Order: sequence, then structure tokens, then C-alpha cells
Amino acid sequence: MQGRLHRVYQLGMALVVVCLALGQAQAQSWRPNKPVELIAASGPGGNTDRLARTIQRIMQDEKLVSTPVNVVNKAGGNQTVARSYLNQYTGDGHYVELGNPTLIANHVMGITQQHYGDFTPIALLLDEYTVFSMRADAPLKTGTELMQRLAQQPDSLSVGLTTRGGANHVALLLAARATGVDVKRLKVVSFKSNAESMTALLGGHIDLVASSVSPALPHFQQGRTRIVAISAPKRMGGALAQVPTWTEQKIAAVNSNWRAFVGPKGLQPAQTAYWEDLASRLAKSDAWKMELEKNFWEAHLLTGRALQDFLSAEYKEHKEVLGELGLAK
Repeated sequence: MQGRLHRVYQLGMALVVVCLALGQAQAQSWRPNKPVELIAASGPGGNTDRLARTIQRIMQDEKLVSTPVNVVNKAGGNQTVARSYLNQYTGDGHYVELGNPTLIANHVMGITQQHYGDFTPIALLLDEYTVFSMRADAPLKTGTELMQRLAQQPDSLSVGLTTRGGANHVALLLAARATGVDVKRLKVVSFKSNAESMTALLGGHIDLVASSVSPALPHFQQGRTRIVAISAPKRMGGALAQVPTWTEQKIAAVNSNWRAFVGPKGLQPAQTAYWEDLASRLAKSDAWKMELEKNFWEAHLLTGRALQDFLSAEYKEHKEVLGELGLAK
């Protein structure tokens, strides 16, 4: 009798082991079985849309995904519309948004109740840095001179940017804080686009623009503007090889307008692992590396615990910096 019970027990345990192994194998082998939606929180032609379509092309050309990939535009609400749409698909790995620092700043400023923990951050993909442009005939020649002026007279220069609390604004505030500028007295002018702010700069309506590289570069290359600093941790190459970082100018101000894959809340580990692996394969793609170089983006792959630590540090920094302006809620 005892022998029979022992054999039954062994058989039961074997079945448990088999079931667990099958479940684990199924979890590890998750992959899309229908079209994937890559959600861009901008209209067609916007920066996020262009990046999404670049990733879509590489994913399809290099067969990184076995099903069709569709870019879905959900503009509005400083990216809150896109994230509300994303979280309609709780637990579904077929929906991924291209997130950026608004995932942090919007909650800090009380624009939305959407906290980054309400989603599934999957993988950081790249860093895009802020450049600071002045007219070529401006009397201030360096970033150091610029910050010295602002430290003495914070409201003596007008600064153009697109979004208060956005990555370019935070980059400005970090440099200002590091040099003792009273950030509450800075004269900041908001524009609908970086292109509009550059037009205002060239027309003499403002003194400085904090922007991404792409709208600033043509004017810099044609000699109409001078880029006095970039928020990168080290000097970049190509057309920006002569542009010093804030760090080189003894100003501790490194900040990036990063991009990341963000999934809806409730993704299973296997679904997250699939997208982490895809991000890793994308990072190794020659086509992706060419896009990074062309757009002055820096590869920055982070997943798992490292990504969570990064987002936690970003939240803390935004809370401190934006809090000084009374923008944190």
C-alpha cells in the first residue's frame, strides 16, 4: 500500500514539474500573434512620429517582429492622450508607446495623475541632448559668459523653448542652478515648436533658444547662430565637434530628452522580456546605428532594475528642479 502511494506521489510530482516547465516555456516564448501598435504621442511629421516610423521601418526590414507593425498617432495633452490610449490595453504586449521625460514631468507638475509606475517601462533606447543657441553676433561668446550674465541679471535675456517643464527647460534650469542663477527670475518664452523659437531668435525677438539639435543645426552650420553649450555628458562628433558641453565649461548640467519603449500596465514578464530582447536587437542593428549618428542621438539601452533606478532618479531630480519654480505639485 505504501509503495503504491509513493508511486502515486512521485507521478503527481512529476506532473507538477512538467506543468511548471510547460508554463515556463510558454511564458518565455511569448511573441506577438497579431499586428503591433507603436504609439506616437505626436501628429504625423512630429519628432516622435518620425522616430516611431524609423523604428517601424527597421523592425520590419530586419524582421525583428514577425507580425505587421503599425504606427498609431495619438497627439494631445502633452502625451497624456497617448498614455490613456495605451492603458486601455492592460496586459496586452501588442501595444507599446514611445515614451520620453513627460512620463516623469507630467506627474510632477500635476498635469496628469499618470505616474510612470502606472505603466510598464520596458527599455530605454536613446538620449537626445539640448543645445543652447544664440545669434552669431551676440556679445556673449560662451556658455560660461551666458550663465555669468544670468547670475547677475536673470531677467536680462529672453529664452525660447517649447514646453515648460520639458526636457529642454529642465536642461536650462540645471545649468542655471549650477551657476547660482535665480531660476524664478528667468525670462522664458514658450513657442509651439523649436522651429518657431529659432525664427524668433534670428529675428532678434529673443536672445537664446534651448532646443533639440535638429532645428538648431542648419542655422549653426550656415553661420547664423552660435551654439554655446550642449547638455551631453561628453563632446559629440560631426557637425557638433566644436560645441563644448556644460561640463567642459565647469558647469554640472547633464540632461537628456530620452526615448523609451513603454507598455501598458499589467504586462507579464514574458511580454516584457520579448520587448527587452527586441530593444537589444534594435540596438545592434547597423541601420539603427546610422540613424543615431545622423540625428545626433546617443545609444543608451537600459532595462530591468537599471531602468527602474534611472526613472526613480529622474523623478527625484524633476521634483527638485521644477519645485524651485513652483511647478511641482
